[in-house]
Amino acid sequence: MRAEVRNILAPIVALTGVSLLLIYAASCSSGQSSTSDEPIAQQKPAEGRTAEAPDLLQLGKFVSALPKPILPKPKPPAAAGPLVAEFLDTGCSTTVVRGLSEQIIAEGNCIEPGAFTRVPQLSNVSFGKAVFPYMMSHARAALLKAAKRGKRYKMKVNSMLRTVVQQYLLYQWYERGRCGIKLAARPGASNHQSGLAIDISSPGTWKRFLKREGFRWLGKKDRWHFDFIGKKAKVEGRKGLDMQAFQRLWNRNHPNEPIEADGGWGPDTEQALRRAPTNGFAVGAVCRFGDGDE
Repeated sequence: MRAEVRNILAPIVALTGVSLLLIYAASCSSGQSSTSDEPIAQQKPAEGRTAEAPDLLQLGKFVSALPKPILPKPKPPAAAGPLVAEFLDTGCSTTVVRGLSEQIIAEGNCIEPGAFTRVPQLSNVSFGKAVFPYMMSHARAALLKAAKRGKRYKMKVNSMLRTVVQQYLLYQWYERGRCGIKLAARPGASNHQSGLAIDISSPGTWKRFLKREGFRWLGKKDRWHFDFIGKKAKVEGRKGLDMQAFQRLWNRNHPNEPIEADGGWGPDTEQALRRAPTNGFAVGAVCRFGDGDE
């Protein structure tokens, strides 16, 4: 550490000395102003001198010969934990991307404040370990009403809001025939990503309560799944908000490798997602005034 400080200070001290020499030389080049009775404006340069500054060429050679400061090179922030790609062929729980998912949810709420609203704890509703208890506000209100109507029954939620990184893992596991997954939508095509869907363990018990509040049951095709299609579902459930949030997080942490932050799914976003740290980026969500226009 002392050697680094010495390397930095040495040229600074030398440059200070050169500055003093320049000041002294400039004062000498002005002639005998301190002893001459001739007014300063009328003084003439001494014989063999010009009225210009001293020989700056020689001083320039001296300055160029000074050692350059050795500054420590800045280190890029290290990725927080393993990368998403490392879990495409291992594991069967999206809890491995919890840290990154939490950043995506926070960034989504920076883009559209309150877009992902937390569902409160209810006495008859429980959540699985991988569940993020967030929904769009009208879908959340409808779920609370349904839970109140069916207060005699227990609801186990296995999936609610699902971030793009969670959906990507599920889709990849489905494509690879892993984890017993029978059906999974490609990223960008699931209502879970918009906060408008839930998967529950007892659909037969809850179907009548949920349908009354604006949810649609998918039936045998996906019997655990309910989509909110009620009031303001189309207006409120903006597709791609979670993907845009991820894209902004990536660009913030990789300014030299930016991708389009348009909320769409494509090869660039997929490659970035594969390289993203599962525990979250070094720089997380940042909310600013007018942040949706970033």
